[in-house]
Amino acid sequence: MTFAVVIINWNGAADTLACLASLYAGSDQALVIIVDNGSTDDSVQHITNALAQRDIELLSTTAVALPTRRTGARAVLIEAGENLGFAAGCNLGLRAAVAMGCGVTVFLNNDTVVEADALDRIAVRLVGDAACYACLPMLTVHGSDRIWNCGGVIHSVGVRRYHLAGRPRAEGAQRGEIACSFFTGCCFAVRTADFAARGGFSERFFFGEEDFELALWMRDRGLSAVCLTAAVVQHKVSSAFNAAAGPRQNAKVFLYYLNRFIHMRLRFGPLRWWCWLVVYLPYVAALLWRSGNWSPGELRAFLWRLVQRARTMDRVTRDEFEAVMAGRL
Repeated sequence: MTFAVVIINWNGAADTLACLASLYAGSDQALVIIVDNGSTDDSVQHITNALAQRDIELLSTTAVALPTRRTGARAVLIEAGENLGFAAGCNLGLRAAVAMGCGVTVFLNNDTVVEADALDRIAVRLVGDAACYACLPMLTVHGSDRIWNCGGVIHSVGVRRYHLAGRPRAEGAQRGEIACSFFTGCCFAVRTADFAARGGFSERFFFGEEDFELALWMRDRGLSAVCLTAAVVQHKVSSAFNAAAGPRQNAKVFLYYLNRFIHMRLRFGPLRWWCWLVVYLPYVAALLWRSGNWSPGELRAFLWRLVQRARTMDRVTRDEFEAVMAGRL
């Protein structure tokens, strides 16, 4: 069974090449769709050269000339020409998967290492269960024996809890399968037609929150997901985001909560949102205070700016994302 694997690359050629090497070492079923989000580090050339050295046939194209049928190539490289963000980049790859007739699409972060045939396993598990909307592998922290997560549980108030986070991977392997109502966008398989009918990921948030929004959407509709712990993918947690933030880690935190606050306001409506803030703001304040990186004045100013922006915005655009990441909070 041929399935699509959508990988987004943005100035991350080294991670992407390592990811591709691990993927091709374990799967002969994957049609890899790489979406380059306007990289400026010669990523396209590096990826093209690396695939040629492995004798992997590559179809190179652009966002306006997507393939209209499945070809003999084992990889498709789509040059978006600009930084579309994670959700829009994934949706571009999804449209290519639809056009090429792939029944299952796996979304995979480029900062991952795929163990053995993990992607084949989750794709086959999904196809074998019509009641399952999505299937994900056990995600471990790259280079360690610890689990990052096996999916988790999401609550309607905007809180999630991961399964087995920080536990030894052997503990996860013993579980076999774990039902979950939340999973990250790091790696999961979904039926291509189902996800395309949904419209793919929400593009309201330039980077982040798209997995949270998807999980709540699934929860509202009673759709299920399962983590297959026999399939393992290692994750270099947040490597792309951390590299972009550099020393401005507070900017990363601001964007994370700005996405969440906007999402919850749109979900709840103004009145319920203000009630939610009464409970959620102290929770956020406590988390940030425990990190030891904030003075009382800095924390108050941070939360004030966060609420003021979230109360008037209905999305986080690329311009907003780039302004925050540049330190213009």
